[in-house]
Amino acid sequence: MSVRTQILTDSEHTRLLRENPHLRASYNDWCPTCGKNNGPGKPGTYFWKGQTHECDCEAQLRLHMLYLHAGIGTTYQRLSWEDYDGTSSVEGIIKYVDAHKAYIQRGMGLFFTGPFGSGKTMLANLALKDFVRLGYHCYATTFASTIEMFTAGWKSAEEQRHFQDRFVGSEILLLDDVGRELLGSTKLSVTTFDNILRSRVQYGRPTFITTNLDSDEVETGYGSAVLSLLREKSIVLPFDGEDFRNKANQRERDEIKRGEVRPIQ
Repeated sequence: MSVRTQILTDSEHTRLLRENPHLRASYNDWCPTCGKNNGPGKPGTYFWKGQTHECDCEAQLRLHMLYLHAGIGTTYQRLSWEDYDGTSSVEGIIKYVDAHKAYIQRGMGLFFTGPFGSGKTMLANLALKDFVRLGYHCYATTFASTIEMFTAGWKSAEEQRHFQDRFVGSEILLLDDVGRELLGSTKLSVTTFDNILRSRVQYGRPTFITTNLDSDEVETGYGSAVLSLLREKSIVLPFDGEDFRNKANQRERDEIKRGEVRPIQ
């Protein structure tokens, strides 16, 4: 499915504009990449990889909004597979994306495990971006945010329906940084995790999970029943190596010095 043919419902569009004050409804008025530097209603330009490019403002704004709707932040929106500078192989993820129809039909997800800075969150978001562009209904969030939503309760029936649609109804759900909330663990976090996984397994909907915990720690924190579900419906992708965030930080600073602007990718 082409990005240009994907549309948000009126309610989804209204929610995005409400939750993201920087957004504008029309690409004629604002663009996340060129900033309409040639004036309203005109395509702007941006400098990237040593060249000046004419901006496709319509595609950039549409992609930006589709990613925001999927919970993918602007930082990851501007990254691509070639930006991964870690030492672990991404072959397993690429194979999953290439054969996505079979895996998604079976409800088979991905389980990213490894130390801080090994690239788990970045790669999970890059994979999710591929699925957004393919037209899948996706959502990314941290598990800690999920717990906060449960703890705070629902402000309205609309909010509860939104949660149900995002967490249970999404064709692909990314739960990032599972395990951090165990630092202040409550029975609620364990129950929430179990309920989300069980409902998604029941309906055959893949879940992507990133965690710094190993299998033993997952079992200790959440119990053997949850671990069994993960093993049944996940491809485990272990990551290791040094923290590559220092390299990423230097890369970004160098781009800023050169006056480069990354497009939404």
